[in-house]
Amino acid sequence: MSVFKCKRCGGSLLMEPAGHIGECEYCGTRQTVPADNNEKKTNLYNRAQRLFSNHEFDKAAAVYESIVSEFPEEPEAYWGIVLCRYGIEYVDDPATGRKVPTCHRLSYREVLSDGDFEQALEYADPDSRRLYREEAKELERIREGILSVSAKEEPYDIFISYKETDDKGNRTLDSVLAQDVYDALTRKGYRVFFSRISLEDKLGQEYEPYIFAALNSAKVMLVFGTDYEYFNAVWVRNEWSRFLALMGSDPQKFLIPCYKDIEAYDMPSEFRRLQAQDLGKIGAVQDLLRGIEKLIGSRQQSREDYIKELEQKLAGLAEGKAAIDRMYEEKRQEDLANSDFSPVPLTMQAITGCLDKGDQRGAVDLIKENYEMNEEEAARYCRLMYFALHGDHYPVPQGKPPANDEYFNEIRNHVFDLDKVEKECLKTYEEEKNSRPAYCAKRMDYYRGRVKYNLERIDYWDKRIRKESGLD
Repeated sequence: MSVFKCKRCGGSLLMEPAGHIGECEYCGTRQTVPADNNEKKTNLYNRAQRLFSNHEFDKAAAVYESIVSEFPEEPEAYWGIVLCRYGIEYVDDPATGRKVPTCHRLSYREVLSDGDFEQALEYADPDSRRLYREEAKELERIREGILSVSAKEEPYDIFISYKETDDKGNRTLDSVLAQDVYDALTRKGYRVFFSRISLEDKLGQEYEPYIFAALNSAKVMLVFGTDYEYFNAVWVRNEWSRFLALMGSDPQKFLIPCYKDIEAYDMPSEFRRLQAQDLGKIGAVQDLLRGIEKLIGSRQQSREDYIKELEQKLAGLAEGKAAIDRMYEEKRQEDLANSDFSPVPLTMQAITGCLDKGDQRGAVDLIKENYEMNEEEAARYCRLMYFALHGDHYPVPQGKPPANDEYFNEIRNHVFDLDKVEKECLKTYEEEKNSRPAYCAKRMDYYRGRVKYNLERIDYWDKRIRKESGLD
């Protein structure tokens, strides 16, 4: 059996019998794990987890995507993509000592509406689905809190991304070069996000609201690097990869790599199509400033244009959201009208009640009505259910070979599973019938299939017992 590690603290998980949930032996957190049914999938998952723990969210997401492509019904891979998309890290809460999530990649997209989150729910078992929902709600509260803070931030013109310290804790040359450019830009009136200064009064607070606001409002990002590793440092890469994603939907955003003492091909491959600035050349800073002014104009012009543009975008977003809400509600109403998602009735609960009171006639009638059997079949199933619920052995007349206990245990297991299926079905129906009617209808079909399967297996094992004991 594979050993899975805790997403929050890295401790070993003690697996529960179901096999999809484990509890950390150190922090006590219950969490989901992938199905341990394929060595390749398990190895890919562990690799993704290592990258995720190192905050290499893009690389981890790529591995989770490869799991999804090969094992499309693995819910934990979809959940891993969600955690990477929002840059989730688990940190110590000083108040409680627990590991709690924080977000390094804020998005306007709601966690509970995320497509990969919905896929995780689609393929998860009921216990795993409950854990996914609980954590998604916690992440959504965090996301909304960060958004409320970032919304109060004034927009920036330029975002400077760089590595502040080296492995020994000393300030890097990148930081010095970036500050020289920062000073030159602010003298020209631009509002520039430079973490060394922009975040110096935010000690003890989450940085993500301010980084998110700056990334979304800035028209230009400058990425500084004097070493290949510095360009690819985890948090530097986190910033410029997010900005590149924003450029995909906003042609008025520009990223300019700024390098010194390295060759241009030592920069990340994602920068190859971009015009870079060699800071080792004489007059490089002046050229950079002139290029920025051509891209976004003087600060005064860009601020006025930006405010108008922002107002237009906000109006469009509000209209778009209202349209999406209308479409969603129309689709939901259509699904409600077209879906047959009546739940499986709680037949076993009623049958058990009859048998406990000695009312076998009532139990037979319930079996006939709900399992669509004739009188003879219903009477036989009634006896089998009574044996399974009240006896230790299958009753065989004296002089006949005893029944195989293994076969009888199979009958008991399927009888008990009937009761379990019906209760799971009712719970899913109550949770999903209004919010996701089409999904609910699909699950009801699944539960009806499980009821049919259990009845068939009860019949199969009963016939084997009767044949081997000479009862037929």
